[in-house]
Amino acid sequence: MRDAFDEILRFWFERGVSGFRIDVCHAIIKDRDLRDDPPATADDHPRVLEFGLRREYSMNRPELHEVLQRWRRATTDGQILVGETYVLELDQLIPFYGTGEDELHLAFNFLFVHADLDAAQMRPLVEGIEAKLPEVAWPVWTGSNHDAGRLATRWAGGDERKARAALLMLLTLRGTPVLYYGDEIALEDAEIDWREALDPVARRTGNPADNRDPCRTPLPWTADGGFTDAAASWLPITDTSRNVADQRDEPGSTLHLVRDLIALRRERADLHAGAYATLPAPDGAWVYARGNGTVVALNLSDVPVGVADIAGEVLLATDGAGGGRFDGALAPWSGAVIARDA
Repeated sequence: MRDAFDEILRFWFERGVSGFRIDVCHAIIKDRDLRDDPPATADDHPRVLEFGLRREYSMNRPELHEVLQRWRRATTDGQILVGETYVLELDQLIPFYGTGEDELHLAFNFLFVHADLDAAQMRPLVEGIEAKLPEVAWPVWTGSNHDAGRLATRWAGGDERKARAALLMLLTLRGTPVLYYGDEIALEDAEIDWREALDPVARRTGNPADNRDPCRTPLPWTADGGFTDAAASWLPITDTSRNVADQRDEPGSTLHLVRDLIALRRERADLHAGAYATLPAPDGAWVYARGNGTVVALNLSDVPVGVADIAGEVLLATDGAGGGRFDGALAPWSGAVIARDA
């Protein structure tokens, strides 16, 4: 079987694919003796407690790293391997990078995905990655996916200010940001009755919380849906109040903010290649330097905060504005990218 997978990789690499996303990467090897997973304990992550078992034997086996090393050796022309590495301990995530040059290029951080949009929760996770990754390794950050749901709902609760702050964060951290379709317009999860779900998990368990269809509905291209005939859609197109066409025509929209952030990231070396460093910040805020000349200041709280000792020009803020001097004041759920004075 391993030889067959090697051949599959070579087949597609020879045809020019850029790489692979490896689904359930953490579970490609099972315990040789098929031992039962032990019960979860009070010290485990809440998501592990929900399941009830520590997946020590059914997932995250040490032997899987031999497979990843083998696959990495097959990448010969700049292709990348991206892993869906669903582990909830930082010390289990780091080994998926190996030395930084011999296993995955990018390993999704589900500790970050399942954190709240809260500086006190997220900042230590970023600092942990920065401290523990091999020097040549590269982080990856995301807030939404087809299982966990959309960040506009899960992190932001439908508050577009919060979604815009989250997007500014994702697109300015060191590493590769991955946006799930709809993030760029702050699209929320749809309302779909679990009893009508196509998701087999929800149908099997009968648990509304297991319904993943709400984050899998088509992207609304227009106020009418715009993707395909509504009757032909695999899932219903529900709320279209946030759609691509309307936001494309509105300069202050979330879509334009995301485009501007991507453009700024591309043109500013600090943002696409500079180091990360946490800077002092009051409670509720998160301030970090990128490279030598750029600072990102975020207020992830419901109250205004003041940030001291940051002087420079605002390159882009969550309200879409740029230009002017940063005065240190951050409204609730706002942020700014600042060109720091030399």
